[in-house]
Amino acid sequence: MIAICAWCGFDMGTIGADGGGRGPITHGLCDSCHRKLIANYTQSFRDFLDHLPVPILLLEPGVTVLTANRRARALLGKELPEIEGRRGGDVIECVHARTPEGCGQTIHCRGCAIRRTVTETFATGVSRMGVPTYPDIATRSGARRIRFRITTEKVNEFVLLRIDEVEPADAPEADPPAVP
Repeated sequence: MIAICAWCGFDMGTIGADGGGRGPITHGLCDSCHRKLIANYTQSFRDFLDHLPVPILLLEPGVTVLTANRRARALLGKELPEIEGRRGGDVIECVHARTPEGCGQTIHCRGCAIRRTVTETFATGVSRMGVPTYPDIATRSGARRIRFRITTEKVNEFVLLRIDEVEPADAPEADPPAVP
């Protein structure tokens, strides 16, 4: 069977009844049109996210940040070009993401509660609420362990990561401040 892009008419090759050929075609769009559609979808979705009163990151598989709302950008002290298309560890300034292996590739990444929670939500579709995480973050004065509480939710092919709380890991556990 010949696969034609439903949007632009591009010939994407042939696929057999067994799914063989160019690879899985799950969306009926060529890669170029799919990227354009996601970019437009992301723009309107970003506007929606910007109105939410909590920090939210929109993630793709591989824990790549597609976008972040204004609360997340303010919390991270970053603009969209410093966030979009980057791995989560790079966005939060994880010290292990700065190694030659990079985010997701070090021995520390296997134990990262943020990465595990996000990938589990991608795999199962099950939301997680208030998960405590303790990444080592690079700061101007050196590495510092920070406590995050995160919530994840799968929406279509993406995962929303909400940052519920942020505080130094050495702060007392009682009555942690909520992120505005």
